[in-house]
Amino acid sequence: MKKLFFTLLISIGLFFVSNAQLGVRAGLNLASFTTKAGGLSINSDSKIGFHVGVTNDLKFTDNLTFRPGLLYSAKGGKFSIDILGQTETVEASYSYLDIPLSFIYNFTKEESGFFAEAGPYVGFLLSAKSEDEDIKEDFNSLDFGLNIGLGYDLGNIVIGANYGLGLANIAKTEDGDDVTATNKNISAYAIYQF
Repeated sequence: MKKLFFTLLISIGLFFVSNAQLGVRAGLNLASFTTKAGGLSINSDSKIGFHVGVTNDLKFTDNLTFRPGLLYSAKGGKFSIDILGQTETVEASYSYLDIPLSFIYNFTKEESGFFAEAGPYVGFLLSAKSEDEDIKEDFNSLDFGLNIGLGYDLGNIVIGANYGLGLANIAKTEDGDDVTATNKNISAYAIYQF
């Protein structure tokens, strides 16, 4: 039984590798976050960042593709605060190792055309800074959420944009605290596929 299971796993793995199309992805992030505390909700202003990494397209049918990725992603946000009539901007910068697991629906069966994408993502916090101060200990190391987007496949080059809605509370809190913080991110990207 173990040999059969092992053979089945190897066969499935070889099928996916033989049908896979590797790609290099890079693009811009327009990141922000929402903080909620005591019934009050505050949205940060957007911060421009970038992401870079690899993707792997696994075609299920002519219209359906699974595209996992491994991305370094710079996120964060900024607040403008009035202190005694002076406006001060506080900026937070986070870097994540993101793993998007996108399902792609191609609107045509041709090699090029429009597509829609949706799927979950998981992010692992690498660093968190505010005004050059390390604030990583104030944040949970795991983020997760949903990505949705649209794009156009040109063959070896794919261009697209998606919206990432964070569902995890990234703020580290004590028991009884009602403080939550969630990431939001708009990405524009290009993928070069081999």
